[in-house]
Amino acid sequence: MEECELCGRKINTAYIINVEGVDLRVCEKCSYNKKVLYTSSEPSTATAHANRTSNPDKGDNTDPEMPDLVEDYGEAIKTAREHMGLSLKVLAEIINEKESFLARVENERAKPSNTLIKKLEKTLDIKLTE
Repeated sequence: MEECELCGRKINTAYIINVEGVDLRVCEKCSYNKKVLYTSSEPSTATAHANRTSNPDKGDNTDPEMPDLVEDYGEAIKTAREHMGLSLKVLAEIINEKESFLARVENERAKPSNTLIKKLEKTLDIKLTE
């Protein structure tokens, strides 16, 4: 069973919506009043749009344009953020990302997109790619 990429809720049916140019697999509640691009009831029918955040437990990232993340990238982000004295909420506001998604990245339950990797590297002055 997969998780909603916005709220983290377990979902059987994923609703694919576009948020600021990024396609997200979300639950029914998060898709409310959004333009649903399509619906997927099987996680195995994941599209190229949904491969942005593969499950770290599954091991591989199938997107060839996605750089290899350093081991323990979540801990590196958390340590750098705390070293700078930033709360997760403040960091989210600075880089214009959702706090809940950043928390999932820090816990390594989601992999950051190339754009998010660049934002985090620049803001926190760290290296997240190998």
